[in-house]
Amino acid sequence: MTQNLLVASDRVGPAKPPRGYRAGLRRRVRRVQREARRAPGRVTQMLHKLPISPHIRHELARVVLWSPGSSQIAIDDALLGGQNGLSAAEYAAATGDLFWPSRRVVDGPHAELLRRSRNAGELSDEEILDSPYGQMAARSIDVSGQYFSATDAAGIVEIARDFIDRTFSDDPGATTTRARQSRAGTPILVAPIAHSDMYQVVDGHHRIASLAIQGRETFPARVRRSRVRTPVQDLLEEMSWIGGNQELYQPIDAPELERDWATVRRCTDRLGAMDQVTARLGIEPDTSSYLDVASCYGWFVAKMRDRGFDAYGIERDPLAPSLGVGAYGLDPNRISVGDAVELLTANQRRYDVVSCFSLLHHFVLGRGSTDAEGLLELLDQATGRVLFLDTGQANEAWFKETLPEWDPPFIAKFLEKNSTFDEIIDWGPDADAVPPYQDNYGRHLFACIRMST
Repeated sequence: MTQNLLVASDRVGPAKPPRGYRAGLRRRVRRVQREARRAPGRVTQMLHKLPISPHIRHELARVVLWSPGSSQIAIDDALLGGQNGLSAAEYAAATGDLFWPSRRVVDGPHAELLRRSRNAGELSDEEILDSPYGQMAARSIDVSGQYFSATDAAGIVEIARDFIDRTFSDDPGATTTRARQSRAGTPILVAPIAHSDMYQVVDGHHRIASLAIQGRETFPARVRRSRVRTPVQDLLEEMSWIGGNQELYQPIDAPELERDWATVRRCTDRLGAMDQVTARLGIEPDTSSYLDVASCYGWFVAKMRDRGFDAYGIERDPLAPSLGVGAYGLDPNRISVGDAVELLTANQRRYDVVSCFSLLHHFVLGRGSTDAEGLLELLDQATGRVLFLDTGQANEAWFKETLPEWDPPFIAKFLEKNSTFDEIIDWGPDADAVPPYQDNYGRHLFACIRMST
């Protein structure tokens, strides 16, 4: 992944666009997107200002905001939405859970409570409160002062038991409707999510979870006319170099990204090579450190952490730590945000393993605060045992004219000449030269090894 360090991305050809062009384009695209997202709320506000009866206002809203009739929605396509009058985005922001609206209802706290009850029988009050459902309800009370009118632990338990009873009781109608709960017969409401086949639940989380536990595969719902976006989609757009491109530079597991968001760098091929090299060198993860320079979302930092390394990252984009927290459970303090050259220059530590993917060519092209030799020297100084590196190459359509000499043999000689490593191993090309990037990537991974520290 190329760090957002410079003006252009890997997609830039030989001719540079006018200064500020991409930033201006990105701002214009996002302005249009923001205005489109605000439209339903503005329609609602306009309807509330009209001097008409509530019944007519409701009917107008139903016609203007919602598609006619009912649609059958696959339960697996329903993602968690807002709570307690907050939109999904507002609830995610208030609770610090960026990926709340990126979870399927069947994987959420409502369905999990029902599964626990079905598998374990009657749950104790403590088990309910300690469950994801109980924790969600407690967070909702912290945020807005109530959860379906419950304001304390006893109220949460009462709501949870009522929910369980309505799902498994032979006479679900015997339970009572609490304040702020939907009345019987109220349709489930969903909104389509942009660039995906998923739907965000507007109203009906409990009912969808109940149907899922009962074995249903679909549910009837009213569908909002306008599409919504999840906070993850918005954050990725903010991190993109060119507005409007749905691209992932490292893998992210989120249902709403599966259809239209192409994973440009698969990463698993390079990670597999890193595993082989570190094992060959006898590097023990539990007693070793790792640094990823230009860490992007933090995928490599997370994977090396999971292997036992004391793992860190350097990334220019200040939004990256937030995404890493939600996507991979990273500690944001493990990611240093800032210019790679400045941070490496100030660094006083050597890491057993260092990686730097798709960054060096920017310095070759004169877009960095030092030259390519200067960056390699800093990486050399930070590396204890092995540096993993790849860079843009002459075979790529993006760089045929600007990097004509930079084929794998040339890169290997450059690394040998300008570093103190004892051995340079060409581990072969990546697996990313596939449509729509079949004319790009295929970058060779180099393992730069130091026999002793």
